[in-house]
Amino acid sequence: MELKKNIAPFKEKSKLQQEFDSIDEIQNSMEIHPSEFNKIRNLFCSIRDIRNTIKRCCNDEILDQVEIYEIKYLCILLENIREVYEMLNINVSGIQFHKLTPIIEILDPEKRKLSTFYIYNGYSKKLADIRDEKKRLEQRIYISKDEKDIDNLKKERIQCVIKEGEEELTVRKKICTRLKEYTNILLNNLQSVGTLDFLIGKALIGGHKPKISHNNEIYLKDAYNPMVSDILEEKGRKFTPICIQLKSGAAILTGANMGGKSVAIKTIVLNLMLFIYGFNVFCGEAEIPILQFIQYVSEDMQNISKGLSSFAGEIIKLKDIINLAKSHMGFIALDEFARGTNPQEGSSLVKAVAVYLNKLSSFTLIATHYDGITDENMEHYQIIGLKNADFNMMKRKIEFNKKDAVEIIQQEMEYGIEKKSKCCQVPKDAVNICRLLGLDKEILDMINYKH
Repeated sequence: MELKKNIAPFKEKSKLQQEFDSIDEIQNSMEIHPSEFNKIRNLFCSIRDIRNTIKRCCNDEILDQVEIYEIKYLCILLENIREVYEMLNINVSGIQFHKLTPIIEILDPEKRKLSTFYIYNGYSKKLADIRDEKKRLEQRIYISKDEKDIDNLKKERIQCVIKEGEEELTVRKKICTRLKEYTNILLNNLQSVGTLDFLIGKALIGGHKPKISHNNEIYLKDAYNPMVSDILEEKGRKFTPICIQLKSGAAILTGANMGGKSVAIKTIVLNLMLFIYGFNVFCGEAEIPILQFIQYVSEDMQNISKGLSSFAGEIIKLKDIINLAKSHMGFIALDEFARGTNPQEGSSLVKAVAVYLNKLSSFTLIATHYDGITDENMEHYQIIGLKNADFNMMKRKIEFNKKDAVEIIQQEMEYGIEKKSKCCQVPKDAVNICRLLGLDKEILDMINYKH
């Protein structure tokens, strides 16, 4: 839980590579030893975080009987995990389980091999004698018929109970003193459990092992978004994988309305985020450099509580990103930036931002429907969209099934990305889509007249 809570991007290539290698080794081992990993995961479910108890012991505090029991039970679980883990014969960085049999022996002096704990008589002859005396008194109380004699016996028993409590305290103190010697080993084993649990979780997510780029280029082949892919699969459709190669500077992504620009850019951001946090990526192949930040700006940056429009929210966010990008290399995604203002100013603003960000060392991908944004030294990618669609066939399908018109158009839409020339214009599919969806003919004629 703590590893997940404190997860942070990797800053060093060596540590990130080590993480990917560890996930890879766990994944390979899980395929060979599925039942062993099921045992380990079941044992994980029984582990409670008692590090504060262990630290109290380390600080010479006397633990109560329940706390000592928790340490004993934890040690038994950790020993079971260690035994199964050693059977896997793998060597994962950050995972080392030490034998805890000395602790179990301290907490099981009578060799009963039970997970329960009691202040056993074997810890102290004095304690055993006190308990024997208490038991003898209880037997005499049970058989006595004399009220006065019973009262006197009860008083003696109370004194025995007090002595028993004092001696148990002495025993617990001695136990804690002996346990203190092993607290670092115990905490190390707990840390190893956390690391193993987290790596198993990462391995179960799936994906493919990415490569760390050494030439400051981002290369994603057959990238996909698992959530969107599952939704499409439920509808009998497939996610179109994305292939893209980016160099430092700005690249432009254009496409038709409903063409999937936002899904494409979010898919890229998702995989880059997974990479910097040490997860496998959802790509056939991926080569990505160490990124010091990833920033995503979409049109929905409205902050009602601050009274800001979506456009104002975008500008404030962009200002912060530019300051960050001046001194750090990262990835910036601008999804339909400045569409919340008038088209002429919006186009000019996106162009200026693209030219400026193209000078920086960071990677920038700008999804836009504006024409003329791509400069000579920028890459231009485009969603294929309805480029290869048969509009007459779509029109006939929609005439027979008007309520599913949007679904029919989406089925014909190609969501793949292709590289285009710098001067290639943004696809003009909006009018065609309006026509397919049955917009009034008079309005369509006016549109055609204007253009």
